[in-house]
This record gives sequence, structure tokens and C-alpha cells, in this order.
Amino acid sequence: MKKILIAASVLLAMFCSCGEKHPVLEISTQPVSIGFLGNGVEWSAYPHGDSPDAEWGYLMTDEKLERVCKRLDYMKPRIVRLMDVAGWRYFKGVDSKGNPILDFECAEVKMACKLLDYCQKNNITVLIGDYGVPGFWGYAGKIDRVDDPRYVDMTIKYISYLVKDKGYDCIKYYIITNEPNGTWACTNGDWDQWQKGVEMFVDGFNKANLNIEISAPDVVEMSDNPHSKYTGRQWVEQSVIQMDSRIGNYNVHCYADAYMVRDGGFQKHYEEVAKILKPTGKPFIFGEIGVLYKTGELGREYEKLLPQKPFASEDSQLHVYDYVYGIDATDALIQSMKAGFHGASAWMLDDAMHTIGDLGDKNQLKVWGFWNSLGTELLGDAKEENIRPWFFTWSLMCRYFTPGMDVFNPVNESSFANLRVVAGKDSKGSTIALINASDSAYTLNLKMDVSGTEPFSIYTYTESGYKTDENSFPVAEGVTEASQISSGKETVAIPPRSFKLYTNIKVD
Repeated sequence: MKKILIAASVLLAMFCSCGEKHPVLEISTQPVSIGFLGNGVEWSAYPHGDSPDAEWGYLMTDEKLERVCKRLDYMKPRIVRLMDVAGWRYFKGVDSKGNPILDFECAEVKMACKLLDYCQKNNITVLIGDYGVPGFWGYAGKIDRVDDPRYVDMTIKYISYLVKDKGYDCIKYYIITNEPNGTWACTNGDWDQWQKGVEMFVDGFNKANLNIEISAPDVVEMSDNPHSKYTGRQWVEQSVIQMDSRIGNYNVHCYADAYMVRDGGFQKHYEEVAKILKPTGKPFIFGEIGVLYKTGELGREYEKLLPQKPFASEDSQLHVYDYVYGIDATDALIQSMKAGFHGASAWMLDDAMHTIGDLGDKNQLKVWGFWNSLGTELLGDAKEENIRPWFFTWSLMCRYFTPGMDVFNPVNESSFANLRVVAGKDSKGSTIALINASDSAYTLNLKMDVSGTEPFSIYTYTESGYKTDENSFPVAEGVTEASQISSGKETVAIPPRSFKLYTNIKVD
């Protein structure tokens, strides 16, 4: 009996030493997209605080911008969507003949140039554009349409100044107006006006010898305008059918319901959009992306937050203060990449940029940012200037999914309900992001044909905590060998509603 017990003990020890076997999650070798542009942010030139004549005065000082840039130095946004209004910058009305009066040396233009200085220095792809024609914003001169030759001409003069005189060749794409299919847009869904405007801009850029391409249609694809002859989806389809030769980069916007994100419906929906765009062979991105909590129990819980921030307008996302937005926003981002999109721009970088109607009401801020640079000046609360939780996940997705990467999905992800995984690699290294949107923990072995032999840093974002440094920048919590991943021996334990990122990409 004693010999039997000893033998059983040896067998048990041998079994334990072998370790528990876990299912293998393997990354495909067939990319879902190639030539990734990168992820980034919407960064506007602080129209309410950019000069002494602004509604708030000159509050976005060089010192304030220096702190923003230090934070962006860590994030490494690969794309920046810089939208503006001509009347906020260089348009100073019209003369007696109705010709636009332009000033490219004013303080307001200098603020835009400070943002472009940063983008140029850091090799960031810039999509620049206009929120709407001057007349739409109440400026004199009756420049009310995007196909008004005056609007086209003055805009091309401004872009020419930025590219040729200032040297901002980081500007790659132009957006002729924001969300043209919307009832809220200056075009109010008028396809014909918008189409003609695009054609005029393309011809104008060519005549000016500007290597600027159009990014379009810039629509809210899930929004239908009864005044438009096309639905949101049809705007995308017709852009390809009628306008492809005029478009260099396709972009859409989405503010998805949190339930749609959490159950994976976001990816399924935008895989359909990707099927429309892929045959063009051109990059396609989300010009704006965000998540809403408006329905069901999540909506009811969100409403309880509203009294806590009385300065926040109805166009706000108060979960930016909470751990949960770091999961849901990044889940949407990962699903966009898995669907084949070449990047996404978060709405938005900084609460100090916009108010409802952009009238400058300090009690109607658009609270969507990673911080509020003017928390002290506007709200008397320096804590509003602190980095918020979702910076952790979003910045890693910008920093370590680098331009030019091929992007890959797993071959067997369906075995893990509501686990989303996306990977990218180039000749220099690889990055793998995992988000567990489920309420169950997973333990698995991760396998990928990785690039490079350098060790992988491991970043983890869980509700119980995540590591940051004195600047609130992410810190890796561990390291593993590349051979562990390439052999499928890397064991990953990922708690419910959490995020992990593995990378051996070296960023300066």
C-alpha cells in the first residue's frame, strides 16, 4: 500500500510539473489590412482661448501647450484630425465687392501653426479641414455653400500658405466640411453641393501644385438625414461609385452605443463598410470615434453622473473620468482595426477645445478629452487638468501600432466569447492587443509569428489597478521572450473587463 501511495505521489508531482494545459489563441499569418496609417486624436486649435480677442482671452499659453505636447510625446499619435473654421482663423469678412479678406499672420493662425509645428516635428499625418462655411457660422459675406468659388479659393490660399510658406508637408489630406450628411451640417445632406465642392477643391489643389488629397466623405455612417437623397451608408457607397478618382483617403465617423461595442456588433457592422471600401485600394479610417451610454441600464446609470459635472454640455462623455471608458473606447478601436480600418482618431484630445455651438460658454463644455488643460482657469479645479484613465489604453494603441504595419486577427478567436485580439507587425517588431469585454476571466496560450527577437514588454489595465509613472504615463508590468510567443508557450491570464498589450516595438 505504501508503494502504491508513493507511486501515486510521484505521478501527481509529474502531472503538476507539466502545468495545466490552456487553449492556444493563434494569430493568423494573413493580414486583415496592410499599410496601417496609425491611431490618433482630434486636436483643435483652442478657438476660445487662442488669442487676446478670443472669448476666454489668451489662455492656451505656450506653457499650457508645452504640457499638452509632453503628453503627446508619450502617446505618439500617428494621425491628427485638425478641424477648424475659417472665421476662427484667417477669414476677416469681405470687401465691398464681396471678396474675402484674409489674414495669415494673425494670432489665431499662429495658434494653429503651433499645433502644426508639433505635427511636422513628429512626422504625424494631418487631416486638416473645416467645420463649415463662414456663413453657416454667422460670418458676413454670404459664403454659404461649399461649392462657392470664394470658399474654395480662400481655403486653397490658406492651405498653400501652410504647406508652401510654412513648410507643413505633414498635411496630407483635406476635409471640405464636417459630417456633410448630417442635419446639423452646413450642407444638410446636400450630396450634389458637396460633390461639386470636392471636385472644385481637387481641381484647385492641382492648379496650386499642392500635393493634398481629399479625405471623404467624413460622414456619420449610421446617421440618416431625411433631407438627403442618400442614407449614411449610401454616402459611403456613392463616394466610391461616383467620387473614387477624387478621393485619396476614406473616412467615416461613429459614436457607437456601448452595448453595440460590448457584444462585438461594432466590428460586424464596420466589416460591411470595409467591404465597400477595400476594393478602392485606398486607406480608410475613422475620422472621429467614440462610445455613448444612452440606452438600457447603462444609460440609466450614466444619467446619475450628470449632476456631478454641471459645466458639461449634453454633448459630453462623463465616463472619461472612469476606468470603464478605457475599456469601451479601446474595444471600439480594436474592433475597427479588426474590421480592416487603417486607423482611428479619438474624439477628442482636450476639453479646453470646444463648447456647445462653439460659442465659448464655460458652462457648456464638450467633455470628451483625456484632460482639460484649462481646468483651473475655467472651473477653478486643477484636478480637471490631470490625465484621465483612458489615456492609458488609447496611448498604447497609438504608440505601439506604428505606421506601415500589417494588421492581423486570430484564427480561432471565436473560441473565447467577447475576447478581442488584434496584432500588428513590421520588420522592426510586433504588437499584440487583447481586450476582454466579457464578465469571465480567460487563461490562454498566445502564439504569433512575431518579428524580431527582442523581449516583449507587457502592459496591463485592470479595474483593480494599472501601473503608471510620475507623469501618469503607462508603465510595463512585465516582460517575456519573443520565443515564448512564437512557440505558443506564452500563458496569458486576462481578467474580466480588462486590457493587455504585448510589444517589442522600440519607440524613441
